[in-house]
Amino acid sequence: MDKDTAKVHIQQNLEQDDALIGFFSAQQPFKIWLFFLIGPFAAFSMKFYFVGVTTKGIHFHRLNLLGKFSNHDFFEYDEIENVKIGKGILQRPMKYQFKNGRSLKLKAQLKGVEKVAKLNDVTQQHIENSITLLK
Repeated sequence: MDKDTAKVHIQQNLEQDDALIGFFSAQQPFKIWLFFLIGPFAAFSMKFYFVGVTTKGIHFHRLNLLGKFSNHDFFEYDEIENVKIGKGILQRPMKYQFKNGRSLKLKAQLKGVEKVAKLNDVTQQHIENSITLLK
């Protein structure tokens, strides 16, 4: 799915008093133990997301295997315990820890063709500042 279609979908799911800071595409890699169990079919367990960063929180829009939007989760910044952002050349690893005990590991897209939504510095700084200010 291209970034223009994703941006329209993300903006349609925002509340009235919320503003979009930025968005990017990310993927949740498959578990390595699953590869040893079912082989190359483990690639079907990968999950793809469009992550929308707003002034109130973070929206996780999950895509199905056909590339259509299937689920939508929203977490306000005070519901996120911490985020660890690593370094990368093509993808940047991110690990979100939520206060409800759930965690989410993603690889945010940094480089790619023009149609792909990429993580930029403004969006990353907003994520880091908003979560660390609440501690």
